[in-house]
Amino acid sequence: MMKKRKEGAVVTVGTFDGVHLGHQAILKRLCAIASEKQLERVVYAFTFPPRQGTFRQALKEQPKPCLLLPESAKLKLLKRYVDRVEQADFVEVKNLKAERFVREILLEQLTARVVVVGDSFRFGRAREGDVSLLRRVGKDQGIFVVEVPSVVVDQAPVSSTWIRELVASGEVGEARALLGRPPLFVGEVVEGDGLGRRLGYPTANLAFDPVVLHPARGVYLVHAFWLRKREPGLLYFGVRPTLKGSAMRCEVHLLSLPDENLYGKTMEVHLLHKLRGDRSFPSLETLREQMGLDVARARSLLPAMKVQAPFLLENS
Repeated sequence: MMKKRKEGAVVTVGTFDGVHLGHQAILKRLCAIASEKQLERVVYAFTFPPRQGTFRQALKEQPKPCLLLPESAKLKLLKRYVDRVEQADFVEVKNLKAERFVREILLEQLTARVVVVGDSFRFGRAREGDVSLLRRVGKDQGIFVVEVPSVVVDQAPVSSTWIRELVASGEVGEARALLGRPPLFVGEVVEGDGLGRRLGYPTANLAFDPVVLHPARGVYLVHAFWLRKREPGLLYFGVRPTLKGSAMRCEVHLLSLPDENLYGKTMEVHLLHKLRGDRSFPSLETLREQMGLDVARARSLLPAMKVQAPFLLENS
């Protein structure tokens, strides 16, 4: 028997960068309403934050780190909550007046019957629309609006901007409290120059998305995941100043060496704690000694670190 198509949708709109606790509150409310009313669950998601809405055009020329997650990872997290994610480029709608956005996007394109948004939601040309305007215009179009209060941590509303500031300064534990999960990296293991192996601490070199915000340069305690495997380790993010390097490197040293070749495999890395900043050492031998101290400290901290299952890898 063919399943009856749902008539209309419960929709939310935003960038959802990081899919943090505030986003999760909106998505959970959306799911509850959709279940009650038997409506489709839809997210209308911008790739980049509106303030960087023209960034897609410039992306080919000068990539700039600005996102908490690569687009593919964000989509996987969103699809845990909804039936459909409509990907949108902000530049295509930024000049729509608020009334046209409601009519053409929410009603005609997405068949919205209910719209769920946060209390700071803005929309339409020059951010002219707020929740009050959305209610007023939506009422004329037969759309019911649900406003979800901000999630507050340490007396401040959780936001992607706040989390970006924490990650960029290396405060990954504080960022974890706002995300509801550790900050994470996803990348393919690529071939490096073998320096870590020569020093006695072999590393998996990760190719990282150039538009994803990287943490402050330094060494971090991490949990690394790949297909059906997990291992704690150290992540180094920096330019290797001891070697007078300039290119940014993302390298993971696993505390127990894997019995397999990792090249070409996708690794998800959870950042748990910053051990130290990046700095230049007078010699490779001094660097080797510091790496030994880093590993020892990592092992001492590990028992207090909660392990979470991977969020993005299949069959892990």
